[in-house]
Order: sequence, then structure tokens, then C-alpha cells
Amino acid sequence: MPSHRHSRSTLSDIDSSIDHLDNGPYHPRWFACCVWSCLVVFFLIIVFLFLCITYLSFLKSGMPIVYLRSFNVTEFQVDKGSRKMNAVIGLGLLFSNTNDRLKLLYGPLFVDVRSEDMVLLGKNNVGAFSQMPLNDTNLEIITTVNNVDVDGYAADDLKEEFNANEMVFDVYAGGHIGFKVGKMEMNNVPFLASCHQIKMMDVDFERRPPCDIKLFASR
Repeated sequence: MPSHRHSRSTLSDIDSSIDHLDNGPYHPRWFACCVWSCLVVFFLIIVFLFLCITYLSFLKSGMPIVYLRSFNVTEFQVDKGSRKMNAVIGLGLLFSNTNDRLKLLYGPLFVDVRSEDMVLLGKNNVGAFSQMPLNDTNLEIITTVNNVDVDGYAADDLKEEFNANEMVFDVYAGGHIGFKVGKMEMNNVPFLASCHQIKMMDVDFERRPPCDIKLFASR
């Protein structure tokens, strides 16, 4: 007899525990609500990621192709005593809009020329301009530096490379770009065109090395 009473007591405890769960914070309705909330949040995250990817793909498809067309050093002076450098460099940059629908809107751009040792060889700014679809734009830019401090060893290397026509340099052009399709317009997207490890000989032979384009990048 005691064993039967113990069994009944155990079953009674289990029933009361189930009733407690049904009436407590772990009610099936609360569980279903949490599940649906998680699904809605997950769906919104997927939609957000899809919109971001679509936006970036749209911007990427509208970015121009940039080539370094010419590089002419008209003045290059290094004073070994004071370790000061003066330089005047003429650049030709080709911006090519290969998209057949987008009009490109360029904000003011900066242009830097640096040696492979990151010595500043010239800089300048370019005013805002626009570019129609399937159109090429040639920019003729004069960059200058005056009385720039330069390391003695770097000055010797630059002088030797320049005299031997073996100078290797980097060109950076960046700022903001905008896109226009019909009445829809999107402006002020940061971008940077980087032309790395350019050899004077390649430019002289019109090999036109392309530049890397990065969105939301700056120097």
C-alpha cells in the first residue's frame, strides 16, 4: 500500500508541474511569440543585407575606369646641402565612363604624386566636373612641390632614377563622385583611384597602366 500512495503522489506532482508550466512564463503563446519575433528580425536583416549588396553593386557598376596617360617631369631639383626638393610634374589622367545610363558627377578632386618610398613629388586639386554616359574625359594636371624636406639617401636615389628614366612612382586621385539616372541623383560618395608602381618607361611607351578604384576610401 505505501508504494501505491507514493506513485499517486508522484503523478500528482507531475500534473501540478505541467499546470504550473502552462500558467507560468513558459506558456506556448509566449514561445510562439518569441519564435515569430526572431523570424521577423532575421527577415529584416536579410532584406537589409540584400539592399546593401544591391546598393554597392549599383555603385560599383557606375565607377569610371582611370588610366595614367602621360607623366612629364618639367622640373626636378634636389639640394643636397639643405635637403630641399622642388618639382613640377605634368600628369595626364583619362577618366572613362563605360556605363550607358549613368551620368557621373565629380566633386573637387585632389591629386598626389609620390615616389615608391612615399616621398611627395607633387600635388594639386581639380575642380568639379561631370561626365556623360559612354564618354572619356582627359585631365591635364600640373603638380608641384616647393622646398619639401627629403632624406639625403632618398634624394640621391630619386636623382639617379630620374636621370636614368627609371623612376617608379604612385599617383593618387580621389574625392567624391555622384551618379545621376534621369531625375534620380546620388552625390558625395567617397572614392580613391590609386595608380601603384608606375614606371616612367611604361608611360613613355603609352602602355597606360590602369588604376585601382576603391569606394568609400580616402587618403
